[in-house]
Amino acid sequence: MTEALANTNFHKVTAKSVFDAREAEPRFAEYRRRWNEYPRAFTVAPFPTHLDIESTGVCNLRCPFCATGTQNWGPNERGYMEMALFKKIIDEGAAEKLFAIKLSFRGEPTLHQQLPEMVAYAKQKGILDVYFNTNGTLLTEKLVHRLIDAGLDRISISFEGIEKEPYEKSYRVGAKYDRVIENVRRLKGLRDGRGLGIPQIRIQSVLLPELKEAFPKYLEFWKPYADEISYLDMRRESPTDDHRGLRGDWACPYLWQRMTILWDGTTLPCPMPGLADFSLLALGNVREKSIQEMWSGPESARYRQLHQSNRAHELEACDRCSFRSAELEKLGARK
Repeated sequence: MTEALANTNFHKVTAKSVFDAREAEPRFAEYRRRWNEYPRAFTVAPFPTHLDIESTGVCNLRCPFCATGTQNWGPNERGYMEMALFKKIIDEGAAEKLFAIKLSFRGEPTLHQQLPEMVAYAKQKGILDVYFNTNGTLLTEKLVHRLIDAGLDRISISFEGIEKEPYEKSYRVGAKYDRVIENVRRLKGLRDGRGLGIPQIRIQSVLLPELKEAFPKYLEFWKPYADEISYLDMRRESPTDDHRGLRGDWACPYLWQRMTILWDGTTLPCPMPGLADFSLLALGNVREKSIQEMWSGPESARYRQLHQSNRAHELEACDRCSFRSAELEKLGARK
């Protein structure tokens, strides 16, 4: 039987989660219930539970395992989302009782000069869970205070391994090992020094094959500075990786959880990981169409129906998707 299970590529290794502090809040509990249960039951809410909002598509690193680093994730024209467009997105989301936003996608969000203002506007409009992923290179003391003041709920910092040379030369190319560690320690210290529980801090790694054996040391290294430590399954996302031809009893959870909005307003039904041509699934542009219209429209319905009936391979984008192939391979699918 086809299933769409949430978070199958994400693995928490600490007892504590970044969500624990809010689990008693009724609306927050409902948010997490929808996130996990709606994909499994193929329930389509009137509006997405979550939006990935690309504050910027620009990144300051060139990580070789990342589709951004290999320029294999959508068009290479990258820019910064205008504040007016961001407010338009949030205003519609707030009116539709949107639960969560992530202010990152392909780029490094701390490069956006108005990131704290974006966080503050979303929180003022009642968005429950506002967060972003970052490489941590630009988390200065000034920026951390601005993000705390804005009401940022959580932050996920990506860091591979615990050794300086491979981190700088092989994993996070362009980053400075000592500086990022100091940034993370300072973030935790500034937050705790102000007597606050937010932003909750997650340290996460893409679990590259050579890092598996040493991951217990990674866990112990970061425990003092994080509320949660986790890892993500590695996906093959280079331009030469061909994922086509896999079949299996699997449906993508993204289609029942979220949508992705690029810095220029282009709207996708999912993050389309490792795909160079976003036009294969793009639903339109939020400058011209409402989010609700695209979420509930015929194209989105068609995508969901094909996934639910094990025919996702009929969609060229899904047949080429690195996330789909990784999940099908876990289930034993072969070409």
